[in-house]
Amino acid sequence: MTKTIEKEFRLAAAGNSAIWGDVRWPAEVPPGGHLPVLIICHGFKAFKDWGPFPAIGRRFAELGFVSIVFNFSHNGIGVGARRFTEPEKFACNTLSLELDDVRRIVDAVEKGVLNCPADLSRVGLIGHSRGGGIALIGAKEDARIRAVSAWASVSRFDRYSHDQKVRWRENGSVTLSSVNTRSPFRLGIELLDDIEENGGRLNILDAVAGLGKPLLIVHGTHDVPVRLKEAELLFQSAEKNLTEFVILEGAGHAFGAKHPYRTESREMSHVVDLTASWFQSKM
Repeated sequence: MTKTIEKEFRLAAAGNSAIWGDVRWPAEVPPGGHLPVLIICHGFKAFKDWGPFPAIGRRFAELGFVSIVFNFSHNGIGVGARRFTEPEKFACNTLSLELDDVRRIVDAVEKGVLNCPADLSRVGLIGHSRGGGIALIGAKEDARIRAVSAWASVSRFDRYSHDQKVRWRENGSVTLSSVNTRSPFRLGIELLDDIEENGGRLNILDAVAGLGKPLLIVHGTHDVPVRLKEAELLFQSAEKNLTEFVILEGAGHAFGAKHPYRTESREMSHVVDLTASWFQSKM
């Protein structure tokens, strides 16, 4: 097994918040050597230490990448925490804030803030679930991103009915189901405002249609939260000569991974390895 170096980092973000992340790379890098970079975006209600994400970061580093796994600044996870300790930040999170977080990480790579052997000419984005949509739009907006992979990605952010939106505005927030009844997830109006006011920018299918760079879509046939149809819509919108669409028969939304990640998922390991091979051929 390849030895890796792992460092935690903190970047200032909007609203007096911070982006906490882990950067990893192989321990043996030739002097002056630079490695391709993969920035991994978690999904809704996930975080950098959720389930397989630490293992994913380590595996990409073992395969020769600088891997960056991070917490979105308003995902509700406090400093050094592995559970939700900042419900008010979670409540006011928006998609635009998450896109800004991605840009800040690419900026930090470019400026050498993370002190890692990164090659800025080879930067890729990976996103899971809602993070897939963020990665796709982030890749469309940032010329520094060379290629992008969407794992079990949503094809749209506006997933709420008219009646849900009316009640959301009337109540000033919406409460989501949670296994922890003492700390339920609550969303304020900020997310709804962002979706309605920035609909053009936040249109994932339009971003895919205008991407103009390599795209890897990976989706399981047994994904319940995000049905395979959404991946098919992404592929329909994409430039076929730049896009690879991998359908995993029997795979669910997290490709067999759970939290805590005590037993390695062969499906997830397969997704990581095939994604690494794809990025190595595209960047």
